[in-house]
Amino acid sequence: MAGRIVKDDIDALRQQADIVVVVGDYTTLKRAGRSHKGLCPFHTERTPSFTVTSDGNFYNCFGCGVSGDIYDFLMRIEGLEFPEAVEALARRTGFQLRYEQLTAREQRAVGRRSRLVAVTAAARDFFTEQLYASRGQVARDYLKHRGFGRADAETFELGFAPNAWEELSRTLTGRGFDAEDLVATGVSVRNDRGGLRDRFRGRLVFPIHDPGGDVIGFGGRILPELDYGDFDPPKYLNSAETPLYKKARVLYGVRQARAEIVRAEQVLVCEGYTDVMALHQAGFANAVATCGTAVGVEHLRTIARYAPRVVLAFDGDAAGVKAAERAWEAARELRTAGDGVALDLRVLVLPADQDPADLVAELGASGLRAAVDDATPVVPFVIRHHLADADLESESGRTAALRDALEVLGREVDLDLRREWARSEVAEGIGLAYDFVARTAAREGIELDVHEGVAASASGRPEPRPSAGGPTLARARLERSVLRAALQLPHLLPDEWYELEETDLTHPRARAVLRAVVAAGGVGVPLADVLERADDDEVRHTLRELALEDDPETEDAELAGEVVGGRVRRLLADRLLAEERELHGQLARVNHATDRERVQELQRRLGQLQQRRRQLTAAPD
Repeated sequence: MAGRIVKDDIDALRQQADIVVVVGDYTTLKRAGRSHKGLCPFHTERTPSFTVTSDGNFYNCFGCGVSGDIYDFLMRIEGLEFPEAVEALARRTGFQLRYEQLTAREQRAVGRRSRLVAVTAAARDFFTEQLYASRGQVARDYLKHRGFGRADAETFELGFAPNAWEELSRTLTGRGFDAEDLVATGVSVRNDRGGLRDRFRGRLVFPIHDPGGDVIGFGGRILPELDYGDFDPPKYLNSAETPLYKKARVLYGVRQARAEIVRAEQVLVCEGYTDVMALHQAGFANAVATCGTAVGVEHLRTIARYAPRVVLAFDGDAAGVKAAERAWEAARELRTAGDGVALDLRVLVLPADQDPADLVAELGASGLRAAVDDATPVVPFVIRHHLADADLESESGRTAALRDALEVLGREVDLDLRREWARSEVAEGIGLAYDFVARTAAREGIELDVHEGVAASASGRPEPRPSAGGPTLARARLERSVLRAALQLPHLLPDEWYELEETDLTHPRARAVLRAVVAAGGVGVPLADVLERADDDEVRHTLRELALEDDPETEDAELAGEVVGGRVRRLLADRLLAEERELHGQLARVNHATDRERVQELQRRLGQLQQRRRQLTAAPD
């Protein structure tokens, strides 16, 4: 760096840059009048209170009270000094800064992060050059073998580290980079003689970015066809902790995935760099990976700024179960911190010895998408694996299994979900009556509401299981809107309303409301009649809320019918989609060569379901 940044350039950059774009790298913003609002990236909250305005490039959080301009934001979010924030913003926007001359002491005092980022960027460029040089053929062959082409490599800025001791270090110091900065970034380490040697040698290199696009570290994988001599290097090697790279916060691929994560309102978290690439290639551009560490609170805090749903693509073995439990603990810690952030955490169960890339190859993009859509909520996932190892043949074994399952269940903070999973996962999984499970839970200090369970059992009604995916926030809102219309606008319900069943609803409270409506005689009857048929006071309270709630989308009388009809048809279409997935699963298990008649029958039924679902989804929404 040549010296102090020219003040006119600082002012010009502050005016020209768009704070909405910059802040959007760290939290999802939505327009609110002349400003934009989103969840505050500096504290946890459920309701957006963080406001950003391009008029003056200022931000303010009404929740925690922080405020400032675009430079203040970068200094706070990245832990930068003022000159570093200016230089970081200039790199993002392509603004060319000018510098005044400083003394040697002044030069050492400013811009350290910018110097380090310049080192990692230069290292990335070196690795990329080597990948496409003749010596990089071994790395290109490996990528081709894994099904990746040049476009994939360029998207993720892949490179190749030559199998040489100090080539990168010599190249960068020869270009004027300071040796101490090379060590500080972790691209070089000190050798026994006090000189430099390269940290990454003979590896396919994966640059790791922060959300703003700066390279902050690297991951490297050995290449099967490369001769390492007597040296037996570890398969993967990541950057060490540096001023830039903190693995507890870093998600590989977040720069490439952020826009799709926001659009899909979901992130797919896996364990490997090539897993992320394979998923992006298959159309899952919302995939990221941790960098050699478990999913922690800071990872989830970052994700929560972009999407409410997290799907963990982990191995189905004991290590995968343990990793899922750790992620769940992190999610619970995040939820109980400050105002709390509730994430919908799920697990995509991978077959033994398969990673997401293998699953893409086996199922194809559509099959994997169905599997992701059906990912198991983390609590049932953990309970099922606990019960899989239990002795359910003996009385003592079932008692121990019940205590173990209830200990897991007690960590779920949503009472409705706790009740549902106590019934569907614990009672049915062990083979016990729900009221017995509820009473045992009460003795253990775990609230389930024994009376609700006993009443359901005594009624003789079949107790529906949740859908494969379980309740989600978006799904709960859809179901609530349909039930609200059933109570307030029964004359607008389409014919498809009468095809809906209790099992088409995923949330226990929604099922209870529908049950009360049906028991009272159906839609159009007085609310008092429905209230009399409700299971308990909680359901009655929900019924009253639904009967009084406003729905802005149905205020326009000309459009209300289309809105209500579209919502009902969406519920029915979801049921058909679930039935299609089941048929796809059956088709995959049938021998197509020896059981052609069965195959044809399944294909015929599948075609009927698909045609019916197309009719529903083509209807006005």
